[in-house]
Amino acid sequence: MKIGILQLDISKDINKNITKISKIISNNNADIFILPELSDRGYLYNNREELFSIATELEKNILINKLKNITLENKKSVIVGVAEKDGEKIYNSAIIIDKGQVIGAYRKIHLTDFEKNLFEAGEENKIFKVQGVNIGLQICFDVWFPEISREQLNLGADLIFILGNFGGITTYEICKIRAIENLIPVILCNRVGKEENNSLSTSFLGNSTIYNYEGTQLIFPLKEKEIYLEFDIQEFRKNSNIMCKDFDFERKKGYFCGKERKDIEIYKR
Repeated sequence: MKIGILQLDISKDINKNITKISKIISNNNADIFILPELSDRGYLYNNREELFSIATELEKNILINKLKNITLENKKSVIVGVAEKDGEKIYNSAIIIDKGQVIGAYRKIHLTDFEKNLFEAGEENKIFKVQGVNIGLQICFDVWFPEISREQLNLGADLIFILGNFGGITTYEICKIRAIENLIPVILCNRVGKEENNSLSTSFLGNSTIYNYEGTQLIFPLKEKEIYLEFDIQEFRKNSNIMCKDFDFERKKGYFCGKERKDIEIYKR
């Protein structure tokens, strides 16, 4: 399965983003393309009111509608991050577009303190079948919480895709750990460029990459540069490695901290 990663500088001008994104996807032949978090209108807004005034429902989002047309024509799939308006709420969402149809949406569950001023938190963790493969979606800060990845694994995910908007190195490093501890490939797409609002300014790292189920990098990242990366993944999730032949069996074991404690004495030194 060919994965195409669009490491881009995202503008608050959605039309500029559409032009750039459409050209890359139309001229390449990946099975699944992944874009950064909030690829439609950027990230750093001054307040919720500003974002609400320009965010749209999915059916009215002109980037999504353009990608529906492209994927219908070329039989491709795209994962794209957008600001999703739903009634009076706004979600930081990852949308799956497959052959002209929106087939799934994941709403970011773990919001940073800054994001809590703009978005509602998602409440549902799930997997999606895309191009015959079960995939899990996460958005940036989600990957800091191992429970999401483990639940996606238990639900049957073969690959995990992560859409990012980060400037530091920590999220990038955590992705490798998630691949190793779950024996599942992790695809990371992070944006580049700079963005500011009235009180903040930030630069985005890039470093988009793919880790295989052993945590080995399959493509080497580039910092702070727009680039299209493509890799043909041949292996998906595994249940064994040189250390253990049945990880599912090990994961089902109960732990002391999860059992009822009886007649335990606590000794103080």
